[in-house]
Formats: sequence, structure tokens, C-alpha cells
Amino acid sequence: MIHDKDILYDLHNYNSNLDSREIFLHNHYGSNDEENPGVEYKMSNTFLKNLRALELKSSNPIIIHMQSVGGEWSDGMVIYDAISMCRCHVTIVAYGQAESMSSIILQAGDTRYITPNTYFMSHYGSTAANGEYLSVQNWAKYEKHICEVMMEIYANSCVSGQFFKDKYGAKPTTDKVKNFLYRKLKSGDWYITADEAVYYGFADEVINTWQKLKS
Repeated sequence: MIHDKDILYDLHNYNSNLDSREIFLHNHYGSNDEENPGVEYKMSNTFLKNLRALELKSSNPIIIHMQSVGGEWSDGMVIYDAISMCRCHVTIVAYGQAESMSSIILQAGDTRYITPNTYFMSHYGSTAANGEYLSVQNWAKYEKHICEVMMEIYANSCVSGQFFKDKYGAKPTTDKVKNFLYRKLKSGDWYITADEAVYYGFADEVINTWQKLKS
């Protein structure tokens, strides 16, 4: 039988707080790799345990504090899917940077906050493939699928963004949003400010006080 004090001990050691229902998702979360501090297996596995434990404890809202340079697609999608499946209302607050994979994770939040000096960056990502021709070809097909999933996630968020309403009318379609994003990302890494992230629809609001999280 697992007691609350045992859960609390584990959660505090894994950057989570049972009492305040907060998870701290940051660059070196559970990783000893100082040169590659982004989203990776240990980070996603630990996060999954934390989120599930908080969800089982109660249905009250959960707050995720995130500061991340991005990282591995598959590990990032573990985090994204877990948040999407969570029955609790999940608020994500992005600090410093929401780039690459972490910019996608941000879209999973029911409420998406971003702090004033945080930047948002999106891109197609990078990959390295070697081996037999057919294996490389199959991997290239999967990379195309990854890109399509990423664009679908972004478009579903951005379709309500003021920028796209100004550009395409009151009810822009996800296809129009995706076409815009495909063209935008062809030029390389796309950096925008916190205010611009809200304008495009990647975040809901810029906040400058933690009091907002209590409202």
C-alpha cells in the first residue's frame, strides 16, 4: 500500500509538489547530460509519473512551470500526450524560452501562459539518418509525418489567434494557417516575442505575476 507521505517524498525529489499541484519542467530535469539539456527520456518518464500521481490524487487543476530549449520528438510527445489525456485542467507557464519541442508541449495546456521576456521559437527540426537506402527512405517518410503532426498541433492552436483572424477573417481555416506556417518555417528558425506568440495564437496570455495562477 502506498501512503501519501511516500508519494510526497517521491514527488519532491522529482521536481513536483503534491500540495500546490505544481510540476517544474526544466532543462536539466533528471538529466546528467549538461551538453544536451533538453527534453529526453528521463525527463519525459519522470514527468509522466508526476502528472499521473497528481491526477490520481484529485481532479483539481495542475500547474506546469516550463523552461526548456526543446529536445527529442518522441520524448516530447510523451509529455504532450500525457497532458492532453489528463482529466485535470492543466495550466502551462513558459519561462525564458519555449523553443522547438517545448513550443509544441506548450500547446497541450488547457491554459497557456508565457512570461514577458520569454521567446518562442519554431522550426522543422533536424535529423541524421544513416544505414541502408530503404531504411533511410522509411525514416524520411516518418520525418514527413512528424512535420505534419507538428503543423496540425500548431494550426489547431493558431486558428483562434488574432493574427490569423486579421489576415483571413473571423473564422480562418486550419488549412490556411498550416499553409502560412509551412511557408514561414521554410526560412529557418522562427523566433517571436511573448506578445507575438499570443498574437499568433501560440499562447493565451502574457503574465507578469504568479497571482494570475490563483484566479
